[in-house]
Amino acid sequence: MWLSLQAAHQRLADLTHHTAVPAHLDHVNRYTFSATSHVLIGDMAVPGYKYRQQWRFLDRDIQKSGKRLAGLEIDPGDLVDAGLEGSEPHTWRSRVWQWISQATYASELPRMQGPGVLSKNFTGQQLPEAFTQRTIASTRPLPLMVWSGKEWLVPRAYAAVLDRAEEVEASLAAQDDVCSGCGTPAGSKQWRSSSTSGFVVLCPSCAAQAARPYTGHLRGRQYTKAFAKRSPAEAFLCRMCPEPRRALYWDHCHSHGLFRGPLCVKCNNSEGTRGFIDRPGAVEHLLQCTDCRAQRTLPLQHHADIVRCLAVFEPHAACTHELSWRWFYVEDDGSVLARFQCYQHQPELVWSVTVPSDEVKLLVSRFIDEAIGPGL
Repeated sequence: MWLSLQAAHQRLADLTHHTAVPAHLDHVNRYTFSATSHVLIGDMAVPGYKYRQQWRFLDRDIQKSGKRLAGLEIDPGDLVDAGLEGSEPHTWRSRVWQWISQATYASELPRMQGPGVLSKNFTGQQLPEAFTQRTIASTRPLPLMVWSGKEWLVPRAYAAVLDRAEEVEASLAAQDDVCSGCGTPAGSKQWRSSSTSGFVVLCPSCAAQAARPYTGHLRGRQYTKAFAKRSPAEAFLCRMCPEPRRALYWDHCHSHGLFRGPLCVKCNNSEGTRGFIDRPGAVEHLLQCTDCRAQRTLPLQHHADIVRCLAVFEPHAACTHELSWRWFYVEDDGSVLARFQCYQHQPELVWSVTVPSDEVKLLVSRFIDEAIGPGL
């Protein structure tokens, strides 16, 4: 049986709330799976699945991991030095040490600079709630920590669970970083892409074999959800990525409703952000909308960037410095508000200029002509 992320969190909480190490999945969301295909619950890796465009867990996996954690025997008197100070970076110990340091600062407790700074038997549970609720392997370590007067102590059995969890995570991270087609390690390259069934890792060569280039056969056609569902974009390569990568979405112009082409998640998400037109091939992609091309225009959200690129502004009479900050915003009437700020003045000098909508339209048309050539 499938469980939504919220239902899985509740099921796990019900299974472990009465135990020495309660477990929580409230830190898990759809972005969790962009880097890894699993979630650690104690020392057990539980895979996530994308089903009907929503991330879910299998009930049997949640029950198995919850019962395993609930069966952990914790002796409150069997404590060991957690070894936090001077611990290796990117380990559970270094993370806990960082949290405690931040928590003592945030709560105005004295910094831990030596024995006796905190009172003996001070517990992690006494730290601010914002820190005690942070999780490692879906468990909350700070409430289990005790200050001995010299070092932080943790139950031996719990420390062993976190050590095993790190080993499991390292092993699975290596697997998540291998091309599923040919087995080539990705290394520092970003081959992990979203698909309708979850994230897949494909090197450029395997991606080029799994999907085909888009040749513009939908140019000029109206986008419909029914067509996108009937003809998945995953059959094509992203038309903006510099290396072959499978697409996931049919991108379309929201001003005219016409197809532009297939994009991967990263490129599709960046289309609505500032600075998109600075990317190689971005303007040509936007102009796959035949109405935008014919009218020599682009959607409004890109007009602010075009003004940033082409408009020439007179310097402020009181300022001879290089501008510290510029910000551009498209108004409802199509004009663009440009705000400037110079931090070198005391007090700071702030001023704004409005570029009228008619002038913005001319700049947009000029921008397109310079990008693709007049008359094309």
